[in-house]
Amino acid sequence: MTDQGRPYAGASREERKSARREQVIAAGIELFGTVGYRATTVGAICESAGLNKRYFYESFAALEDLLCEVYGRVVADLRDSVLAGDEDEPLMVLRGFVSGFLSWAQANPVKARVHLFEVLGVSARIDELYRSHGRAIGDELSVRLSATMPGPELTAGQQRVLGDVLVGAGVQIVVNWVISDYQPPRDELLKEIDGTLGWILAAGLAGLG
Repeated sequence: MTDQGRPYAGASREERKSARREQVIAAGIELFGTVGYRATTVGAICESAGLNKRYFYESFAALEDLLCEVYGRVVADLRDSVLAGDEDEPLMVLRGFVSGFLSWAQANPVKARVHLFEVLGVSARIDELYRSHGRAIGDELSVRLSATMPGPELTAGQQRVLGDVLVGAGVQIVVNWVISDYQPPRDELLKEIDGTLGWILAAGLAGLG
């Protein structure tokens, strides 16, 4: 057996390395979502993870690399919430997206801070990552919504625009709600959103008639 595969305390070297990486990522999520990315240092990450600094650098070259990994984990978790349903009515597709987004943000304030605030304006690389994740969610959401709507199919470009509109509106609603300390209460806000979305869809369908 090679040294790389030799078990230590019941785990191989690669297993221990993977476990340390997960500790660093968990510390990154916690500190980026509480102290903030710009106020966090590699030393603080390692202290929170209970690891020596050298173990940070065995997995990540720089703090920004950790932010990329953390943000990917955060968005994957968000996606599971906002795209969880299989509704087949336009209003329910949109409501499911917004309701899932609001619920996720309130239940996961640390992750929500990373997604809504901490990744903004860090670097061109992170900005592109933010846009690409938004586009991916928007593309899937727009396909789901358009499949429930009558009339001609949207072109690929129109699908992209629709996705951008839906994700942009969703982010703005959730940012305002988080900043307002989750006021009005979620159910009250959803009632207002339902009314607004119903009006938009009715106007749109009338235009198709």
